[in-house]
Amino acid sequence: MMEVLRPGITTFAIPTLWQTQPTPPKQPSIGTYWLSIMLKALLILCGSLLLCEAGLVKIPLIKFVEEKSLSHELQKLQIKFNITDIATIPPKYHYLDFSFYGKISIGTPPQDFLVLFDTGSHLLWVPLKPCTQDNETCRRHRQYDPEKSQTYKPNGEPFFMIYESGYLSGHLVEDTVSLAGEEVKNVTFGVATDRPEDTFRYAPYDGVMGMSFFNSSLHYAQPIFYGLMKQHKLEENVFSFYYLRNGSTRLGGELTLGGVNPDHFEGQLHYVDISRKFYWQFEVKSAHVNKRQVCKKCQVIADTGCNGIGLPRDDYQRVNRAIGATIDPETYQYVVNCSKINQLPEVTFKIGDGVFTLSGQDYIKYLNKRCVSGFHNIGSAKFWILGDLFIGKYYTVFDFDKSRVGFAKTKENIPITI
Repeated sequence: MMEVLRPGITTFAIPTLWQTQPTPPKQPSIGTYWLSIMLKALLILCGSLLLCEAGLVKIPLIKFVEEKSLSHELQKLQIKFNITDIATIPPKYHYLDFSFYGKISIGTPPQDFLVLFDTGSHLLWVPLKPCTQDNETCRRHRQYDPEKSQTYKPNGEPFFMIYESGYLSGHLVEDTVSLAGEEVKNVTFGVATDRPEDTFRYAPYDGVMGMSFFNSSLHYAQPIFYGLMKQHKLEENVFSFYYLRNGSTRLGGELTLGGVNPDHFEGQLHYVDISRKFYWQFEVKSAHVNKRQVCKKCQVIADTGCNGIGLPRDDYQRVNRAIGATIDPETYQYVVNCSKINQLPEVTFKIGDGVFTLSGQDYIKYLNKRCVSGFHNIGSAKFWILGDLFIGKYYTVFDFDKSRVGFAKTKENIPITI
């Protein structure tokens, strides 16, 4: 999905993580739809037990399995980062992927929504009530009703976003937003009146909560985290993500606002300064496949809304050849022998004073019975994108106070406290 900031400036968010042994889907079944509804209900029940203690706001993340099109995911990257050229992938290749969402509440009394927490965009938006009778996409999701909120304030400024399948548009309003019981007053956010059917009809989430830096000349409204900071709701102006990729539980991790949760990582946090306060962008000293250097002083963006790892064209070819992948003539993607995943070389990143590695099991996904590289071609871009593939393995800290990002090894299968 993509968010148009002001005319000529664009970003969007992509919710994904890996899933093994998927099958190519056509359309979600009725059973899949009702399962997503049940999971949303579970999340709302969990909401009453969310914790806010000692300045830490802990929001459990619920794990969903979604159908993805590799072609659409690359189109989203192209639109989000204003990339003029990107690889063309046949649209018929679909796969199943994990996605992670959490609950917020808006208004007084509170109205609950399931959202994607996206570090690659700035705006909070949700659907607006009422729906038109023929709008199935709207009726499948919760809608914000301003008439039922005692703290609603009109704004009226229009906003719009571009997606690979059409436009999302609406206008801005103001209201109170609650994050795990912590209220942020007078938040300006978007209410969507029109959404592209193909993108959102079966999407399990209702809206998006942007968590990027704010630029007053480019963005519609401040990200909600700025409200938390201004209203002194947190001990530290820091948030951190923990994704639980393994295990059968539907609880898929935790977003911690106000600091870090040491229960979810091991060892030391390694920090690196932000190089550009627009995205969460920083420099990677180097990246190696075994002893072969594939990156030196690369600019990198940490983005919870992106899938896999995006690489500029030359780096994309260099990295995939180094891991031993070859081009598949049907999918135009680099693939490996599925029986040799455990033998693939590690990809090592030097970030700050830390060293971080991805194994073959980390960077390979399954697509139509093929084992496909998770390193994607993002064409003429001048930076790498570390998405959920990397953030899923390494606990990631976003520090507003000190303008830095931190990483540490995630503890696997640690229960979420609710």
